[in-house]
Amino acid sequence: MVLNWTPVVIADILTAFFYFIFGILTKIFPRVKKNKSLFFIRLFFINFSIHFFLFALSNLYLNIFIDQLSLIFLFPAAIFLIIGINYLMNEVIFSYYLLFIFGGCILLLYLTFQPGLIQIQIKSGYLVIGEQDLLEIIYVLIIIMMGVNLLYWGLKTQINAPLMIKREANLFLFGILIGVVISLPFYIFFPIEPYNLIIGDVFIALGIFIITFAFIREPKLLYILPFTINRILVKDRNGYGLFDHDWSKTDIKEPIFTGFINAVQLMSEEVMHIGGVLSIDLTEGILILNESKYITVGLVASKSSKLLKDCLIGFSKDFEEKFYMELKKSIIDKKEYMAAYELIEKYFSNFPSILIKSKKQPLLLTGKYVKIPIELENKLRKIFPDEKEYEAIKIELIKSPLSFISEFSTLYEEFKDEIEKISDDEMKYLDENNEKKKQ
Repeated sequence: MVLNWTPVVIADILTAFFYFIFGILTKIFPRVKKNKSLFFIRLFFINFSIHFFLFALSNLYLNIFIDQLSLIFLFPAAIFLIIGINYLMNEVIFSYYLLFIFGGCILLLYLTFQPGLIQIQIKSGYLVIGEQDLLEIIYVLIIIMMGVNLLYWGLKTQINAPLMIKREANLFLFGILIGVVISLPFYIFFPIEPYNLIIGDVFIALGIFIITFAFIREPKLLYILPFTINRILVKDRNGYGLFDHDWSKTDIKEPIFTGFINAVQLMSEEVMHIGGVLSIDLTEGILILNESKYITVGLVASKSSKLLKDCLIGFSKDFEEKFYMELKKSIIDKKEYMAAYELIEKYFSNFPSILIKSKKQPLLLTGKYVKIPIELENKLRKIFPDEKEYEAIKIELIKSPLSFISEFSTLYEEFKDEIEKISDDEMKYLDENNEKKKQ
């Protein structure tokens, strides 16, 4: 048997190989394999890979039945792609778009086995197998619908991406533009000129490579659309706040937020004692509470999600285990619980922060990263020998004009001698008066 090796066959085999590899990458890379939504995208990669491979074999052996099999695998590829995008965008499987493309795939399967709609032809000097008439139109329409849904997902992701991951979102959209917008015309005009398929395969493989690279580089892209998490707070059973972390800027101060959770907990006491997770609808979001033996953890998000609840339960459990001794001793010093940021990284690292919304937004670094002139720094260190006190003061001084720091140093030198003249007894008396005023 003489095999019909053509550029189209080689291009389709390579494209099938690339799709399969990209599907495997979404499984083996630790930062993205945790995402359950990618399960459907992975199934799309695998089925689309089989579709291209069988299409290549049908042209290699000039076998119409193999070509029919390749069209069958387009059905699950299209369905899994739409389901995956639906789940990544809204955490739902069904959509009217899915219903529409399902109907198109059913019609495609029916036409696939109608006589005369798949034929062997000679184009550009090569023997090729091609779809005819209505089958060709339906096939092209399904490919277009898949591409349009991908493009919609990419645009929504790019528009809603926080500033911190905007670059990766732009890369993701760029990959979709190459894999969809640029490659699609070549697939549409493939029946006219087979070489268009080769060019289309190259662009779609390049686009999928860029998309996969963007996901692996920044998995937070997968968590932009379903929901937004704003804040998490941990308090003990006595109502004292132990740990607080923000993903978005809120005007509610930590004591007020803690008090709100305490009030909600009192009103829902019977429900909370049953166990599990309690969700409370807010004006513009939802509060998810999880109560355990020593702590109550509250998470504010745009909407409820099974993924968020699982993360909250895991965070709560590990928090109690990590700080068991501190909780048992009823320690309420927040500094003792600073290591809880390790648990934020473990359970919530893939959720993007929206604290920074603009490149023009003023930012302040901690004292150890702030640079001031050496001579002024030396003066400050003489005034504040304690390292923590020095860092705290430097943060405050750096907000002021540079001249203010110099004036502060000058004033200190002027009054330093006066301070040294004050006796220890007088100093003790002043300290006691200050404490009484504070009380």
